[in-house]
Amino acid sequence: MRRSLPCTRLAASWLLLATLASCVSTPAVVTTPAVIALQRIAVDARPNGIAIRPTDGAVFIADDVSNTVLSSSDGKLFARYAALPVVAGQPNSVSQLAFANSGVLLVARFGFGTTGTVFEIPAIDTTRALAGLDPTRRRLGLAVVGPGQFLSTWFVKNEGHPAQGGLSLITYDAASGKAQERDVMSGLGKPIGVAVLGDQVFVSDQADNTIVGASLAALLRSTQAIAPTDIVARVNDPDLMAVDENATLHTKCDTHSVCQIASNGAVTILAGDFHDARGVAIDPTRHLLYVVDRAAAGRTSYERMYRLK
Repeated sequence: MRRSLPCTRLAASWLLLATLASCVSTPAVVTTPAVIALQRIAVDARPNGIAIRPTDGAVFIADDVSNTVLSSSDGKLFARYAALPVVAGQPNSVSQLAFANSGVLLVARFGFGTTGTVFEIPAIDTTRALAGLDPTRRRLGLAVVGPGQFLSTWFVKNEGHPAQGGLSLITYDAASGKAQERDVMSGLGKPIGVAVLGDQVFVSDQADNTIVGASLAALLRSTQAIAPTDIVARVNDPDLMAVDENATLHTKCDTHSVCQIASNGAVTILAGDFHDARGVAIDPTRHLLYVVDRAAAGRTSYERMYRLK
């Protein structure tokens, strides 16, 4: 689902150190990381997304090995929470997790162009795919924006053509599971992560090595999908994202790093020793940042925890 892209010219002056070359493979470290490393927990999984339940701080991760969602009350010992339907002849492809306002867990399935969808998990071992979504859309990021509403990143691939993607608003009925989808952002290549804080929407586009921003209100009131014009930052390989109360973004950057991106665009490398940082989540109550570190098959993956300063 991911690919590494060549380094891009960093045009914004705030990203350049005095001696930095004009093209770099990693973002510039411009401030002291505003986190404290706490622990690294081995997980028996190939994690591809993470979420924190707001009510109690329980940790949930998506596992591509078992095609399940795993949960932990303390972030250390994980057990099966719910299994997703297996697609015959297709690799498992569980992606972003997000909690709806009702407390129901939402889970995206990538789907490889044929079975992309979003599942509801209202309770242990209870799953339901939302009805009415386009299965050709390869789905990755989710962000809840209100009761029965969330944003979904997606892209499509046609043979011989570059990927084309967007951001859509999905509105669903909790009783019936029927959903309606309306595109709100267009002109993206391979959008992966989406994060929302108040009226601010952030989307990471891995095809362009950018993170773009937009007004949520403007997206929702427009009758047509809007092409983004606000580039928040340029980083290599941005992925799934989380945003804290200060509008600081957290995401993968370059091949083995995780970065913070401040509201003024300044980029800070938190750590550069990850296998593959596939998902990030913030527990605002406990001031914790979680990152899932996905290793290659046969190696050990980790959940890594940091305290936000």
